[in-house]
Amino acid sequence: MKDLMKKIQAQALDSQPCYLVALIESEGSTPRTSGAYMLVGEKGLLYGTIGGGGMEYAAQQLAQQRLRCGGGSFVKTFDLSPAVGMACGGSCQVQFCYLPVGEETGDLPEEALSAMKQRAPWWFLLPLGEGNALPQIKKDLQLAGRRGVINIDGCAYYAEHYDYDGSVYVFGAGHVACELVPLLSHLGFKCIVLDDRAEFADAAAFPQAEHVQQVDFTKLQEVCSLTAKDYAVVMTRGHVHDANVERYLLTTPVGYIGIMGSKNKAAMARAALLADGYSEQQLARVIMPIGIDIGSETPAEIAVSIAAQLIQTRAERV
Repeated sequence: MKDLMKKIQAQALDSQPCYLVALIESEGSTPRTSGAYMLVGEKGLLYGTIGGGGMEYAAQQLAQQRLRCGGGSFVKTFDLSPAVGMACGGSCQVQFCYLPVGEETGDLPEEALSAMKQRAPWWFLLPLGEGNALPQIKKDLQLAGRRGVINIDGCAYYAEHYDYDGSVYVFGAGHVACELVPLLSHLGFKCIVLDDRAEFADAAAFPQAEHVQQVDFTKLQEVCSLTAKDYAVVMTRGHVHDANVERYLLTTPVGYIGIMGSKNKAAMARAALLADGYSEQQLARVIMPIGIDIGSETPAEIAVSIAAQLIQTRAERV
């Protein structure tokens, strides 16, 4: 959602109208479920996807055509049955929300990005049907569930709830981190990169990261404040630093702790912590070796295995 809002913001700054196209309801087998968005300008797709294939292409073409004719919001149902050349067999309802040039359109991403920065919960309201209503950001709604259709002052909206869903703290800025951070960013994770070496804790090396900082791995409690929604990925330059980070993490409520290393290294680290008085229950929080076993060897392959495990963990939280 952050990248989507930035794209809307850029369109507003460039005085370019566009369509926010949203899949709001699906029936039967469809490529995506409700809550998928894409942004379409006069020259084509700007961001996102609502499922790909023929349906998405038709939606893009329709949005471009309407932009050339002056815009206006509308809703359309797409048939995904074999009769029209689609294999899915279902149907979906798609809202085309026209975003004209103007201050109100520019205010939308500002409000959403501000809420994300504050880690505050908020609701995204997408007006349904025809008309000139614009999407809204609301922070004070009390609704059951995370998404659905609601009515406010006689107008129907597709409402979707957003909240702070955690950051990935990457301890160590070496080769694997350089592969992992851009991949995680592309997958929608917010990354914070920490290293004890000034030359590695370089923001220029991690343009996709939310924050990059040089730290002392023995004093993390002074700079970090991890929550149960956060993820910790440990891949420092040595086992001593890994152990210092692990000991700190075990004092926090962080929801995921993964440490890079071999099975032998994992056994040694576990034995050392047990000897220091840590319990089996405490150490059960730690995943080491980190990642899904796909036979990975190179930094890029290891990054894929870690990213896959984080995707799985995130999905299990919903």
